[in-house]
Amino acid sequence: MTEIVAEISGNHGGKLENAVRLIKAAKEAGADAVKFQCFDPMQLAFQRTGIEWEGKIRSYVELHELYRKTYTPRDWFPALIYETNANGIPWFSSVFHPNDVAFLQLFHCPRYKISAYEMLDGDLINAVVATGKPIVISVRPRPALTIVSATNYQEPYHWVLGLSDHSKEGWPTPHAPYVERHIRLPDVDTPDAAFSSTPEEFAAYVKAIRP
Repeated sequence: MTEIVAEISGNHGGKLENAVRLIKAAKEAGADAVKFQCFDPMQLAFQRTGIEWEGKIRSYVELHELYRKTYTPRDWFPALIYETNANGIPWFSSVFHPNDVAFLQLFHCPRYKISAYEMLDGDLINAVVATGKPIVISVRPRPALTIVSATNYQEPYHWVLGLSDHSKEGWPTPHAPYVERHIRLPDVDTPDAAFSSTPEEFAAYVKAIRP
């Protein structure tokens, strides 16, 4: 059965109470887990300076302004974890730097997500591997990158792919083992809103995957 993850991202709009609302909405919409993002805006802007996003090479200033609006402050995490427990929905987090991993280990983060922009960041990957926790990693097509599957290491063998759905309307994928989709509040406008679903839309998204 497909695991459906509600990505909180920066859709809290900089307010803890909105993040709590999103956790509750994700549970009510039928999500199997919620995912947070843990990063320092300055650090992430520095390491990503020069990336291409929406067809444009981005500067440090542009990225810092974006990440300053969308980051989840570290001092929110105890409250966020409390709310996931209270609402009976598992949580995990995306990480972008080894410092993020070290911080979340304090809270026994059960699983880590690595984004496509950091898919070749050896220091980050090694830090996550060292925790012994499960890893979800996105990949981005690029020249000279070939993704293959290895057989005969474990039987029975299944080749499966998940989906991080950033489409405008949402693209339900019933046969994928893992799908994540951003969830947003209809009354909170954020930079991530364009590729996010309201609670009502998210519930329909879940139903389309699991009728």
